[in-house]
Amino acid sequence: MTHTRHVERRSREEWEVFLPDHHPGYLSLEQWEANRARLKNHLWTLPTSQGAPREGAALLQGLVWCQQCGARMRVRYSKGPAYYSCDYAHRRFGEPICGWASAKRVDALVENLVLGVIDAGSVDLALAYDERQREEEARLDRQWRQQLQRLEYECELAQRRYELVDPANRLVAQTLETAWNERLAELEAARAEDRRRQRRTPPVNTPEQMREVLGQLRQRWFGGEFEVQAKKELLRCVIEQVRLTTKGKVVRAEVVWQGGARSELDVPKYMGAPMAAYYRVFELAKTHTDAEISDALNAEGLLTMKHKPWSARRVMDFRLSNGIPSGLTASPTMRSPETDYISSTEAAERLGVDQTRVQTWFRWGVLSGKQDAAQRQLWIRWNDDVARRLRGTAPLDRRMVSVRRLCAQERKPPADVFTWASKEGHEILRVRRGSSFHFYILPSPADRQNATEVDNA
Repeated sequence: MTHTRHVERRSREEWEVFLPDHHPGYLSLEQWEANRARLKNHLWTLPTSQGAPREGAALLQGLVWCQQCGARMRVRYSKGPAYYSCDYAHRRFGEPICGWASAKRVDALVENLVLGVIDAGSVDLALAYDERQREEEARLDRQWRQQLQRLEYECELAQRRYELVDPANRLVAQTLETAWNERLAELEAARAEDRRRQRRTPPVNTPEQMREVLGQLRQRWFGGEFEVQAKKELLRCVIEQVRLTTKGKVVRAEVVWQGGARSELDVPKYMGAPMAAYYRVFELAKTHTDAEISDALNAEGLLTMKHKPWSARRVMDFRLSNGIPSGLTASPTMRSPETDYISSTEAAERLGVDQTRVQTWFRWGVLSGKQDAAQRQLWIRWNDDVARRLRGTAPLDRRMVSVRRLCAQERKPPADVFTWASKEGHEILRVRRGSSFHFYILPSPADRQNATEVDNA
């Protein structure tokens, strides 16, 4: 006759007996649970685990997920370089590959982000946070002491009731004994939880040592003192996931930190220049023309991928191929929404004049802007102050001086008068007089103050 044994796994809350720290062990309960959690996190089969860090150059192996389908992206190698690929549906069902990204570029961006966050200043923030945690724990200690005092009182009260009962009344005695045992169990469980809560691992290093190490972390990181495996372990301590999704010609990387905070990065899919040049162009394109960007890159010693100097045409081709928005472009799809510049055509429409007048005011210094050459697009710097001064809505002030009157008195053309006014910091205003507009100059605040002092004297 055979017997079938049935094993059913139950959670710890359902165990009938659980006596932690009943006898000395090789490991404490906390160490054992931490080891089990680490082993569980190393399992690749679980969707919530990161997997064990393996060999290979990809630093974020196991941490990268596809934001479009939610699947884990695996590391693949194509003739040497590694890249993250979301091809689960492609391998199983023959569907198109969901997404991919260069591991080298994603790793470089995430490395720079992590090293920018973890520095010597992080120690002071961590110590301040630890101080707040200690204050919170002190408040919890007071609450726990009050709770333990209450449980001890209830336990003593149940004991006294049991001891005062008539032994002949067995039913009442059994009921009071059960209540006493329940109070004892509650008191022992509360004491065990209090002992577990009070276990704190003291820091192994002083704040000065931590500041010194973190202050040199970037140099040590890129200086070869860290092996690839050590870098992977460190990144896993601060990063929970890196979610990738394709946005046109860039890959949007969402870094999920341990604790839930999030950061976003843009990774170029196609590169024709070093990574440093890409981010320099990305930053300068908001407020600089392509010619100004090329001059800045050449001055900083940044070259193209073919080790050639930059030109305005190469900068423009590089921007278009990598989808870098610019604040000084006529293309609506490539126009940066954060720009302060508008085209001369837009400025003419807002001011109610023709484009030739805008170009003349730019040459006279009435309007500020950028123009690479005489036949290139003119970009006007536009803000609320420009609109207030030149739309003709400014009120007439007795301190204003007519530009026409100044030109007649000084026998100078308007260009010289406007240039002088801009150089001296005077305000140039366009004021409506009847059906026409006239230019006036309002003296600078310093000149107005000096004039007031002379009048008072």
